[in-house]
Amino acid sequence: MEARHSKQQERIAVRRSLRYSIKDGVAFAATTGFGDNYLNPFAVALDASAFQIGLLSSASQFVPSLAQFKVADLTERFGSRKKVIVRSVFIHAFLLLPIALIPFLPEFVRVYALIGLCTLYVSFASFAGPAWGSLMANLVPERKRGAFFSRRGRLISLVMVVSSFLAGYILHFFQKQNLFGFTIIFLVAMISRYISCYFLSRMYEPPLEIKREHYFSLGEFLRRLNVGNFGKYVIFHSCFSFAVFIASPFFPVFMLRDLGFSYITYTIVTTTVPLASILAVSYWGQRADALGNRQIIWICSLVISVLPAMWLISQQIYFLIIIQILAGIFWAGFNLCSSNFIYDSVIPEKRTRCIAYFNTLNGFSICAGNLLGGFLATHLPSFFGYRLLALFAVSSLLRILTATLLLKRVKEIRKMDIAVAR
Repeated sequence: MEARHSKQQERIAVRRSLRYSIKDGVAFAATTGFGDNYLNPFAVALDASAFQIGLLSSASQFVPSLAQFKVADLTERFGSRKKVIVRSVFIHAFLLLPIALIPFLPEFVRVYALIGLCTLYVSFASFAGPAWGSLMANLVPERKRGAFFSRRGRLISLVMVVSSFLAGYILHFFQKQNLFGFTIIFLVAMISRYISCYFLSRMYEPPLEIKREHYFSLGEFLRRLNVGNFGKYVIFHSCFSFAVFIASPFFPVFMLRDLGFSYITYTIVTTTVPLASILAVSYWGQRADALGNRQIIWICSLVISVLPAMWLISQQIYFLIIIQILAGIFWAGFNLCSSNFIYDSVIPEKRTRCIAYFNTLNGFSICAGNLLGGFLATHLPSFFGYRLLALFAVSSLLRILTATLLLKRVKEIRKMDIAVAR
C-alpha cells in the first residue's frame, strides 16, 4: 500500500515537472528571442570584422567544448543533475547584464569584450545541457517523447517569434546608430532567463544510481567512436555541424551589412524560421514516433544541405522568406529527432556523460567550422558580387557530402533494445 502511494506521488511529481519544463521552455525562448538571436547583429552594430565575427562564434564554442567532458564528473560530484542545471542557468542569466552594458565601454574594447562575455555566456548554458537532457529523458516516457517535445517546441517557437519581433522593433526604434536598444533587449533576456531558472528549480529529479562500471573516459569514448551505432551518429552530427557553421554566423552579416536590411526586415526574415517550426514540429513528432528518428534525420538533412546554395539564386526578401520557411520546417525535424535519437541510444546511467561527450565533439566541430568560415569569408572569390555567397556554396556542398556519405552508416534503434553507447 505504501509502495503504491509512493509511486502515485512520483507520477504526480513527474507530471508537475513536465508542466514546469514547458514554462521553463517558454521563458528560455524569450531569452533566445531577445538575447541569443541578436548577439551576431550586435557584433555587426559594433563594426566587428568578418574575422572577429568568426572568432566570436568559434570562441563561444571552443571553451564550452573543452569544459563539456567534465560536466558528467561535476554532476556526479554534486550528486544531482538539478543542482548543476539551476546553478549553471543562474550564472548564464547573470552574464547578460555585462553584455547589456557593453555599449557604455570605450569603442576599442567593445568587440573583444563581447567575444569574452559571450564565451562565458555560452559556456554556462552548455554546462546545463547534458544534465538537462538526462533529466528530461528520465521524465518523458520513450513512446511519448516525439509528442511531448514537439508540443514544447511549438510553444518555444511561438514565443521566440514574438520576442524576436519585439526585440527587432526596439532596435528599429533606436535606429542602427544607437546601441541603447541592445542594452534594453539583453536586460529583458536576462529577466526571462531568471524566470526559466525558477521553473527549473521546481522540477522533480528522479533518483539515478551511478555505478563505477558506468564510468568511461573521453579517451575510451573516442577509441570506440567508429564501432557502435551511437558513435557513428556522433561522427555524422559533428561533421554536419562543421559544414553548417562554416556559413551560419555570416547570414546576419550578409543581410545587415551586404544587403543593407533594416532591423525590422532582418527580423521578418529570421523569425520566419521559428514560425515555420511551429507548424512543422508536431508533424515531425508524429512521424518520428511512427517511423523512427533516423529516417526523419535523413530527409531533413538533405533539404537543409541545399538551402545555403539557394541564397545564390536571388537575394529578394520574398525569396529569402521562402528559403527560411523551408529552413524552419526541416530544421525542426532534424533538431527534434536528433535529440530523441541520442536519448534513445544510451542507457539512463550513461546518458549525462554521453551527451556531454557528444557536445564536446560537436562543439569542437562548430568551432572549426566557424574558424574556417571566418578565413574563407575574406579569401574566397566573389559570387555575383558577394564573397559570402561563395561561402554559402561551400557550406552547402559539404553538407550534401556529409549527409549522403556518413548518415547511411547509422541505423535506427527505436525498435531495437536501447543501445549502450558502445
